[in-house]
Amino acid sequence: MEYLTSAGKYGKNYAPSTVYNYGLAIDVVSNDITTYLEKSFTSLFNIIDVDILNEYFNQFHTIPQIIEEEKVSGTKKSSAFRRYIEFCQTIAKPNFNVNQPELDDIYEVRSQDGEKIIISKAAERDALLRSLAIKIHGTNCFGCNFNFVEKYGKAGEGFIEIHHTVPLARYEESRVIDPKTDLIPLCSNCHRIVHRRKDFVLTLEELKVIINQN
Repeated sequence: MEYLTSAGKYGKNYAPSTVYNYGLAIDVVSNDITTYLEKSFTSLFNIIDVDILNEYFNQFHTIPQIIEEEKVSGTKKSSAFRRYIEFCQTIAKPNFNVNQPELDDIYEVRSQDGEKIIISKAAERDALLRSLAIKIHGTNCFGCNFNFVEKYGKAGEGFIEIHHTVPLARYEESRVIDPKTDLIPLCSNCHRIVHRRKDFVLTLEELKVIINQN
């Protein structure tokens, strides 16, 4: 949304309603790819690699039904697809901190002892961080090595929970989250055990000790 509506920052000036419709169009394109090209495909939003996206874009335009549809209904899907590729090209630049919070994205919370801690809403809710973490670490649980696809087949494809190795509330100041060092994949069970105590979060090493002892 920010990328496509920030004329000053990114040179884009799309209306929020247009961006929303683009998002819906990407979902439809993803369904088209599943229907006509790759049955195991889930969503374009799970991909940020520009080369892979371009491959899918080119394949998408070889589908006879899509060729005919765009002749009649226009190129709304293609336009949305191109904008998403442009966005991924932008975030791939070395100097682009996609999860660097703006001032408006900072807020304060209070710990139990009343001490103020500043954390970033953007870092906490950034879906792209999840995608980056999965791209770096994969979808096997770092605790018990559970894999949802191996257990549930296609229904579990791409599914894993992402854990902050340092809870956001412990940050003394707003900071950029590094998905390589600050995030790890955990299955639902391991994630719940790690956070079971409200006043204490287990480290990965402590979690593995518990698993190995049982």
